[in-house]
Order: sequence, then structure tokens, then C-alpha cells
Amino acid sequence: MARHSDFDITSSLDRDILVVQFIGRSTGENARSMARKYFDVVLASGSKKVLADLSLLKGRISTGETYFLLRDLPVKPTPVGIKTAILETEEEAKFAAFLEMTANNAGLGIRCFLDREQAMAWLRSDANGL
Repeated sequence: MARHSDFDITSSLDRDILVVQFIGRSTGENARSMARKYFDVVLASGSKKVLADLSLLKGRISTGETYFLLRDLPVKPTPVGIKTAILETEEEAKFAAFLEMTANNAGLGIRCFLDREQAMAWLRSDANGL
């Protein structure tokens, strides 16, 4: 488990899928630390299918912070060849749509879902992208 003063990241396996749970508060100050810890967990696992669950996370970074965070990620050592689904809440549907569009424009193939079962079914399907 990765620990930081205002967030935790835990992981578990659901058969063939690594489930990474974000807990705590999301801020502009901790966004890069969260991303680094998330990538550390994913890379250490060796998993090729990941559900990044943001549903328990309080707050979201701004659209500007999201844009710059995701824009800078492809030049960092990010996991490659990993199918990633992001689980968001209904209340954060607009953020999820912006996150998905911005991530894919930055070359990070992800898909956002508001329903866990749909996310898991997509991860287990043969579909590789959007």
C-alpha cells in the first residue's frame, strides 16, 4: 500500500484484473504523487488489465491541472500495453468524460466508466481501445 499524508492507494486482484483503489483527497498538490504511486503499483504487479477506482476519492483536480498532468505523463516511464478502465461516480461524470478525452489525446488509452461491472466486462473483453 502506498501512503501519503492525504491519500492512500491500495491494490487487490479480482481474478485477472488488478484493482487499484484511490482513497482520500485529490488535490493539485498531490496529483503527481498519486500518479507516481499508482504507476509504481501497476508496474510492480505485472498486470495487463487494471481497474483504477476513483469512486472513494474526495475532490478532483481542475481541468487545467488534469490537462497538464496527463500531458506530462507520456514522457515519464508509464506502464505500456496495459488496458486501463477508470471507475468514477455519477457525480463526477463530467470529470470522467474530460479525463478520458484528455488521456486519450495524450496517448494514454483509457476508458472511464460509472458502473463497476461494465468496467470489469470491458477489461475482460477483447476490445483494446475505445
